[in-house]
Amino acid sequence: MNSLSQKETAPLPSLVKVRPMLMITGFLGAGKTTLLRELLNYLKTREILSDVILNDRENAYLDKATLVDHAADVAALTGSCVCCDGYLDLVDMILKASKSKHDALFIELNGTADPVPLQESFIALESKFKMHPRWQVCVIDARYFRKRRRYNDLESLQLETASHYYISWNSELTKEEESQLEEDIKAINSVATRTTAPLLADAISQAVRNNHGHAIKVQRSTENQGSLPKLDLGLQPKGKVHDRHHLAHEFTGCQILVPEQVEESCVLDWLEKLPESVIRAKALLTLNTDTERRYLYERVGQVVSPQPTGTRVIGKTPCSGIFIGAEIDPEQILSLTKEYLHPNCHFPESWTEPLS
Repeated sequence: MNSLSQKETAPLPSLVKVRPMLMITGFLGAGKTTLLRELLNYLKTREILSDVILNDRENAYLDKATLVDHAADVAALTGSCVCCDGYLDLVDMILKASKSKHDALFIELNGTADPVPLQESFIALESKFKMHPRWQVCVIDARYFRKRRRYNDLESLQLETASHYYISWNSELTKEEESQLEEDIKAINSVATRTTAPLLADAISQAVRNNHGHAIKVQRSTENQGSLPKLDLGLQPKGKVHDRHHLAHEFTGCQILVPEQVEESCVLDWLEKLPESVIRAKALLTLNTDTERRYLYERVGQVVSPQPTGTRVIGKTPCSGIFIGAEIDPEQILSLTKEYLHPNCHFPESWTEPLS
């Protein structure tokens, strides 16, 4: 009788319970958090419990306040470039979340993040993350896509590795304009599939039902053990990805603390008066007309969202505004904020996560 080879007698990889993971990318103000909030609501009605890791350039706790009622757990990470200085923190948070008993994990990256290092990490740490299937949806803002001037390459970078894309702000497009937008997207990533919040909810629900156990095998190699494997998602990125990564570092931001109550009628005027250099602005405010809730106001480019998102007052998260752009002047923004909202507005001395 022929003896079995070592390969044939090697132990089978163990079955482990894994969970679906969705990473959301997209440029500043594209509508990532809005999509996430809608998706979480769909899943909540199906009794699917979700963990969220929320990343933002200046203050991730503003958006966290609008999501805590929709998810089982929300962890916030503030980092100017999560793929650089906040990279290890984010990996640690994902590893921690991978041990959760909840059903799914969502990661929202900030609007200038490069997703490639994270995709590489997911492959390198396959046996530790225990996340399957893993999807990346890129949110495309129909108003500004490919109109970012010198930051078009940064926007393309966030789309190139996506498995799906979601088009926001498309209600005013003609059929011809929407068709052209689809062609522009496919020119960057020909294999990504267009999706919606209900379709994503269906896919995640199905994955949760199917994830009884998966075999995860740790691959060992005697060569280059310290290096990350190459990213292989079946895509062919155009150009050298990391040649464009420096664009993310051209953005700066600031935060301004605002007193607990402001005059509601002044908020929209204030947002409209902010300088053009502010590409993205968000403000979590308590209004003098409703002191029991807080409202998240937003501006993308020169467009101010007329209807803020309401949320209950949670913990000691302070009312504040955050402002992001390539050439912003914090003192100018502070001056306008004092003029329109309250004279006691000021820069924070430092920022740590507030106590609940």
